[in-house]
Amino acid sequence: MKTRHLGDAIHDLLDGRLRGDRAYTAMAHLGECEECAARFHELRAARDALNSSQAGIDMRFARQLLDRDRIAQIAATEDSRKARVVRRHRRMPLVVAAACLAVLTGAAVTAAWQAGAPQRVSLEFAQPREGVVPVAYMDTQSMRNGELRSWIHPDFATSSLIPVEANVVQRGDGQQVLVARVLAGLTDVMVVQQHGRLDHDAVAPLEHIDVAGADAYVVESGSSTALVWQTGDVVVAISCGCTLPILEQVAQEFPSADEPGFVDRVTDGFGALVDALTN
Repeated sequence: MKTRHLGDAIHDLLDGRLRGDRAYTAMAHLGECEECAARFHELRAARDALNSSQAGIDMRFARQLLDRDRIAQIAATEDSRKARVVRRHRRMPLVVAAACLAVLTGAAVTAAWQAGAPQRVSLEFAQPREGVVPVAYMDTQSMRNGELRSWIHPDFATSSLIPVEANVVQRGDGQQVLVARVLAGLTDVMVVQQHGRLDHDAVAPLEHIDVAGADAYVVESGSSTALVWQTGDVVVAISCGCTLPILEQVAQEFPSADEPGFVDRVTDGFGALVDALTN
């Protein structure tokens, strides 16, 4: 004991776990070693402060708990397998919470994706119907000023087409449809649009031509001819009592639009879900 420090035996001595000759030898060492004696008295003072403090803890004792060297000594004697088990159990609630959050988030996004799916648009949308509810009206100037917004329309500042008027109406199924008139020279052309996805099964047998990189389907109905095509998330139909070449020239005046992306569709889906819950 005279040539070696007490080390962890100080704690045993402080706790009263040393008996007989071992306790006597340790006490004798404290009388000869100033370093061990100082450490012993510091630990005893910290314990006394803890036991007597009304707050239940003393900052000197806290410093002992936060002593990195001491923690490293304790960790060195810890069974690594037991330590991993303890860490795993402590992490389990966080892992479960994260997994639940991921499942709920994934379910919400999936629901929004499905709710945001475009409506199927059949060819009948291009035929005027009774019982529609007017939503908005735009005159020539309004059409030129860009109030068509989300609808597909030519740039009337540079286009040869002349806007006449436009109506946004709501059908009985809740879908909104744009019904507009433009002049191509002296020819009156009707333009009908609806947001959604064209029913390709219905138009597959029809003749089609290329319009600005998109397939435009030719629909004959009595003395009227129509062209129907998909651009972005809008189905466009133009018709007149004119020849097909004139309709082709009119169709070329309409710009193409990009397909809505994942974020756009999910955002639209969340909007549809909110509307369904609040109505």
